[in-house]
Amino acid sequence: MQLDRRAYVCAAVLLFGTGCSSDEVMAPVLAPIEASFIETSLSPVPLTPLAQLTIPTYEGSGQAVHPDVIRFGSPWHGWEYWMAETPFPKGNEAFENPSILVSHDGLQWQVPAGLTNPLVRTPGKLGYNSDPDLSFDATAGRLVMVYREVNATHNRIWSTTSGDGMAWTKPVLLFQRVNHSMVSPAVTFGAAGTPMIWYVDAGPKSCSERVTHVSLQTATSAAALSPAAPERGWSTQKRNVLSQAGMNIWHIDATWIPERNEYWATYVAYPIHKCSGQDLFFARSSDGITWTTYSIPFLRHEEHSWTATTLYRASVTYDAPRGAIQFFVSGAAADKSWHLGYVDYNLASFVASLANGAPVLVHRSARAPDAGLPIEP
Repeated sequence: MQLDRRAYVCAAVLLFGTGCSSDEVMAPVLAPIEASFIETSLSPVPLTPLAQLTIPTYEGSGQAVHPDVIRFGSPWHGWEYWMAETPFPKGNEAFENPSILVSHDGLQWQVPAGLTNPLVRTPGKLGYNSDPDLSFDATAGRLVMVYREVNATHNRIWSTTSGDGMAWTKPVLLFQRVNHSMVSPAVTFGAAGTPMIWYVDAGPKSCSERVTHVSLQTATSAAALSPAAPERGWSTQKRNVLSQAGMNIWHIDATWIPERNEYWATYVAYPIHKCSGQDLFFARSSDGITWTTYSIPFLRHEEHSWTATTLYRASVTYDAPRGAIQFFVSGAAADKSWHLGYVDYNLASFVASLANGAPVLVHRSARAPDAGLPIEP
């Protein structure tokens, strides 16, 4: 027996209170699927299905991880979208150097004319870079990028800025912590226009033994992003400001959404004492300290072949005219290739589905087994 996918997609859409005409013409690519392979997932229904992005990387692989995206309502130096990312061909850390891309629509990406990637080179044979985060300092009219350097003993967080996206300042050391006490830094300029930084304190244990904690530090001035000495200008560490029951939070992004007067965070999390099975979660906050979290992920790694091994660091933006929440995600396939992707949702439906649960059809035969990819230190 075969069932028309339209009927089931419409049923899911109707749960959000939107119409779905019985005589709606469906695209011919929506082929019939076997009834025996229908099952229910609790993921939200996207406006556009998760799409794998094609991006240029400086070493030519097109494989990347750690996207962080800023969306401008009108072009900033010619572009609406700016992204920081790191190439990651087959998981090779030697190429994991922060790079910049631009786009008009969030789907087609290129290196801006006049810029040469990567912005930062590999820090010697015993170290590697990772975890770039991009934010916008509206007061100074500049982009701010922080990233993590890992060596044999320490995590170092560096900062570089640019007034046009092309010329970047010499990196300045913000923080230095023992491994791995400062993973995936995420900077945003909050309601007061001053910087805040969240990060994951993973500690020295291996992934099967660790319990992670999300920490926050704040500053009273943007000068803290170019301090005379590490930690200068930052508050003391607030620990455990964000948690997911039964899970270790790993890479995180947080940003201030002025149109909504709240902070949004997206993060991958995996079951404590496991080293794989990372899915993407979402949280909201009015102050960046107390968060509303949801028990279910909004994206599950096993539902797409190119994220079948794991989902990873993601970035969240808001398209206010469309009322759409946008995610730029990264993930790995079973062959250990790493790619970036894009998916968006109607914001109201997205939040309602996380709070209440909403059925989405998943083709069981498309699910891939958990390949058990080790979690990056």
